[in-house]
Amino acid sequence: MIGRLSFIAALLAAPVVWAQDVQEAVPPTPAEIADARARADELIRNAGAEGIFANKTTGRLPTVEHLASGMRCRFSDSANDRILIFPDQNDGVPRGDDVGCASREESLLIDATTYATRYRPLPSEDAVINDAVSAIRNRWPDAIPFDGALATTSIGDWPAPKYAAFKVTMPDGPMLTMALVHHVGQWGYKVRATGRFEDAMLVSVYAGVIMANIQTDAHGR
Repeated sequence: MIGRLSFIAALLAAPVVWAQDVQEAVPPTPAEIADARARADELIRNAGAEGIFANKTTGRLPTVEHLASGMRCRFSDSANDRILIFPDQNDGVPRGDDVGCASREESLLIDATTYATRYRPLPSEDAVINDAVSAIRNRWPDAIPFDGALATTSIGDWPAPKYAAFKVTMPDGPMLTMALVHHVGQWGYKVRATGRFEDAMLVSVYAGVIMANIQTDAHGR
């Protein structure tokens, strides 16, 4: 528990760095960087994402960038790491304009998925968060809206992302699952994160840091 609290404190002190960077106090070796780059190449290849994602790894964790939107995904190098290219569903969305990245931070027991989507027209942030809420309720009919304290992140003059959070019951026990939504220009970005309910604050900080970095990358293009 002390380790988790220290991790939260570190994230709150530096909210616009990647969550995993807090743990990289020792610079990676050339061999570690090469291994991480090879893993990123493998993730791109396995998803058939050549030309859609590019390898941007410079540390010990595999990192890729969605070229069209600027969304960067840093993976935890777990077996759950994957790049998602959603198929065209006859809705006029070209391949590569509806993508995601999924990973699991094993040390924190948090699953996170990020999404970048360019719909024409782009639904409002409220519509997207309402869809996320519907998806959560459909998957967990007994989901209970979370009414405790959670961390929220806003950077500069950018508005804080829309979010919704619920307590759900899974085989491993009670969990917090949440969604955050933010639009930049013609792109919609979403973060989904799920972790232990007892670590609700940690889950929200972790998800918020991921979204803050997406905002920083997207607004900086």
